[in-house]
Amino acid sequence: MTLVIIFLCIAVAYYLFQKNKIDRIEKQEYMREKKNEKFEQLLDLARKQDVTRSEAENETKNKQSQN
Repeated sequence: MTLVIIFLCIAVAYYLFQKNKIDRIEKQEYMREKKNEKFEQLLDLARKQDVTRSEAENETKNKQSQN
């Protein structure tokens, strides 16, 4: 009977340890995905700003070449 109780205690402790480990890994993956999404948003914003900046530069060059 004592061995059964010890085995159950070890099994419960192992289960809780594994559950904690899985939760930690899932949280890390979620944070990594969130970080990547923010990075993609920043890249898109930078690309849009580069396009508008290059268009503005082209317009000023065209105006200067026409004069």
